[in-house]
Amino acid sequence: MTSPRTSIIMPVYNTANSVVTAIESVLKQTDLDFELLIINDHSPDNADEVIKKYLEITPDNRIRYITNHKNLGLAATRNRGMKIARGQWLAFIDSDDAYKPSFLETLHASATDDIDIVACGLETVYEDGTRKPRPGKLKGTFTGREAMITLMRDELTPYACNKIFRKSAVGSQEFPLINRVEDAGFSIAVYKTARYVKEIEDRLYLYTVNPLSITWGSTPPITEMNRFMDYLKDTTGAHEGDEEEQNALAVSWVLTYLNGAQSALRLNPETSGSYLGECRKALRLPIIQRAIKSGSMYGVAAVLLKVSPWIYRKVYRLYIKRTYGL
Repeated sequence: MTSPRTSIIMPVYNTANSVVTAIESVLKQTDLDFELLIINDHSPDNADEVIKKYLEITPDNRIRYITNHKNLGLAATRNRGMKIARGQWLAFIDSDDAYKPSFLETLHASATDDIDIVACGLETVYEDGTRKPRPGKLKGTFTGREAMITLMRDELTPYACNKIFRKSAVGSQEFPLINRVEDAGFSIAVYKTARYVKEIEDRLYLYTVNPLSITWGSTPPITEMNRFMDYLKDTTGAHEGDEEEQNALAVSWVLTYLNGAQSALRLNPETSGSYLGECRKALRLPIIQRAIKSGSMYGVAAVLLKVSPWIYRKVYRLYIKRTYGL
């Protein structure tokens, strides 16, 4: 059997109302050389019925439908997909999002022989159906090390879903089993050993803001954030690296605990005191100083959170309302 150029992995969980739109966005690709692995992660809704009915009406031999016998989570489900993928490249799509029709064609056109990962821009889709360009990151071609450092500084997109990955460059790397940061953890690890990474301007991925999703509807446990920082140290070795790598790690550290604090302020503003205290404790002064030294505004944000969580909450709420409509 001839291998497809791209294996697209779509985990499904609690998205019965949107999964068909996601599937159809894949089938509408102008680049037809792909396989789609739909993996139902023991979804509690009627997604299984919806998917089976759609595939019965619209059969396509490029689609494989797989079910997990128990809920594994996003990272483990993607890892399962990668193990059975036949393609030369890997791509990922969330089942409440969508590709634009030229997603695959455009990204592959940007992949020269020595480029192992290509990323595109995103558009945010709101509950009322309106779209807005997602805030941009740096564009261009980077060595793997440059991309790793730049991503750790939050200057490249961390998501897996807006990228194609050369399968040979991914090797045995898997998504870390750490909620909410699996994308960044995977991308950083793959970037470390990649030859070149390219970020293009085209906004070809439609990202849906779902207030009930893990990203927007939950607060990450402190232990998970601690595990992520240990993972970054072990994966990148940046804590023992040069000044540039240590500064980038400091920015990732600050951003990780800021994100946790922001979740608590957004979802549980009246009962977040002890959680905020743990986040503020983790934002140690030497780390903040490194982040500021590297020119990152996150260092300044960390100072504000430590000095006045109340003011920080006001500023953050204005930001997410303007940027995400939440």
